Amino acid sequence: MNGPAVEAPLTETPAHRWRVQAEQSVDYEVLMTDGVLDPANPALVEAGTTLRTDQIRRFIVIDATVHELYGDALRKYLEHHNCQYRLCVLSASEEAKTMESVFTVVKGLDSFGISRRHEPIIAIGGGVLLDIVGLAASMYRRSTPYVRVPTSLIGLVDAGVGIKTGVNFGDHKNRVGSYFAPTVALLDRGFLSTLEDRHISNGLAEILKIALIKDATLFRLLEEHAELLLAERLTGQTPTGDVVAREVFSRAVGGMLEELEPNLWEKQLERLVDYGHSFSPTLEMRALPALLHGEAVTVDMALTTVLAEERGLVSTSDRERIIGLMRRLRLPVWHPLLEPGLLEPALRETTRHRDGLQRMPIPVGIGGACFLHDLTVAELGRAAELLRELDEDLVITDVNDGSEAEGNRVIRQDGMSRTWEVITWSSLAPGASREEDAQTDTDRFCFVLAGAGELHVDGVSHEMCPGYLVATRAGAVHRFVNPGTEDLSWLVIEVSGTPARGGVA
Repeated sequence: MNGPAVEAPLTETPAHRWRVQAEQSVDYEVLMTDGVLDPANPALVEAGTTLRTDQIRRFIVIDATVHELYGDALRKYLEHHNCQYRLCVLSASEEAKTMESVFTVVKGLDSFGISRRHEPIIAIGGGVLLDIVGLAASMYRRSTPYVRVPTSLIGLVDAGVGIKTGVNFGDHKNRVGSYFAPTVALLDRGFLSTLEDRHISNGLAEILKIALIKDATLFRLLEEHAELLLAERLTGQTPTGDVVAREVFSRAVGGMLEELEPNLWEKQLERLVDYGHSFSPTLEMRALPALLHGEAVTVDMALTTVLAEERGLVSTSDRERIIGLMRRLRLPVWHPLLEPGLLEPALRETTRHRDGLQRMPIPVGIGGACFLHDLTVAELGRAAELLRELDEDLVITDVNDGSEAEGNRVIRQDGMSRTWEVITWSSLAPGASREEDAQTDTDRFCFVLAGAGELHVDGVSHEMCPGYLVATRAGAVHRFVNPGTEDLSWLVIEVSGTPARGGVA
């Protein structure tokens, strides 16, 4: 007979603690490509594909403004490639950078239904939209591949090339977010041809950031070709403009990725690319919608440049070059909110965000930087006051590559807001004429100082005599003519405007 079962004695203590260690590699591509919506270019439809199927399907989130401009071209592209698609048109702005927008994307994904691994979401738009879609992709079914197609300059050189996603919460910028790399980021500078002038300047702020902290050659490129880059929107409309723009992109994007790659998850909180991002998040959110992201970053950089000068880290001549270039790039260098009531909580919030230390990137000359941990609110207030005084100074700089023959000089560019953008003194010799590019986002007021002439607006002639003030709406084509015997001179005051049907106001 078998006897009763006897339990074996326990010889080991049960485990109550485990350690799990795993690594996840990040591998994504940032690719400059021309004509991303050209049916002959397969980059968009092939981006992020891991499995070939008979039926191509894509869920595409596109910025509403971009959709107005490129929606038809996008549909033709997708239909050419026999792609079954669903467009989610999203109005993207800082005010709409919320979880509600993320949920809008998620609802669209659920409705369309996609494969989790070989039907990547495609995001087409500026930095705000890319952040929203990136966050949605990181959470949808606990991660779904996505492709970034930035259409703004700030997206091409900053928001589109990293792995951060996020939305705003309350008064805080990007308070909720994740680190989630796209499979591919497709950079097509052709989108810049339809971008408003202000948004070109906005993106140049992030390029200037890279120049100031690590690339003196990039700074010189911007300094030597500021007006050309603005006029051509970095799209390379002339041989010189193309060479310069390509090098600017190469240095700006390459420099950004060089800083990001070894620290993608920000384990190290001393980050050079945080330059200009210490006080700007608070300033940007409080000033909404007056300041764009790059504009707020520029104000931050101007403040810390003055602070660096006070500490002997930046010479007066370099400070003048930096502030001068900011103005030439049509960026603000000061804002009325830049006072202790904002600087103190901004410094406190930044210090908290950086784990209790300021870790403040600050320029050392042009092309170098260091970190400070001992800034005081009093010191910041003093720098802000000095910056305000600098902004009030009358600044005269040559434009058009410094050629006085062009008869134009910038007298003042406003650093406080976009209400008053720039005042230009212009002159035209007897018998000469000059046609100026139509600006799509600024109204112009021409105040005649001396001489007599004509202003042709959209083909209609208007008399110009001393004391006359002629207002032209955004988008109107201008041609100045001096049929007299003495120089014709006038002031042009440009302000933000809404494109109208043209003509004289």
